Amino acid sequence: MAKYVKAHVEAIHRLKTDRETGIKVAAKYFGKISDKDSMERAYDRYIRDNQLPRKQYPTLDGLKTVLGTIGEKDPKARAIKPEDLVDLRFVRELDQSGFTDSLYAR
Repeated sequence: MAKYVKAHVEAIHRLKTDRETGIKVAAKYFGKISDKDSMERAYDRYIRDNQLPRKQYPTLDGLKTVLGTIGEKDPKARAIKPEDLVDLRFVRELDQSGFTDSLYAR
């Protein structure tokens, strides 16, 4: 799991610091936006730290939203506590070691 989280943090860094690659990746997975100007605007909007943070700590509010949506079809989801789904250990280790900050310092 630690290797996955590290790779994820590195991928977010690449998306945030290599605009051309970020736009190509977005175009691949969000093919509904066909013109380049719209794709660039969408990338610029969603790459901001308030949308895609450098440090990938999950938020309990975000998980509550997801569980609420799932709970509309599966009532069992409403009984799940978001804090029971979160293990911050690996993100915290990368953060406290300075790894994440060092990526953006380059």
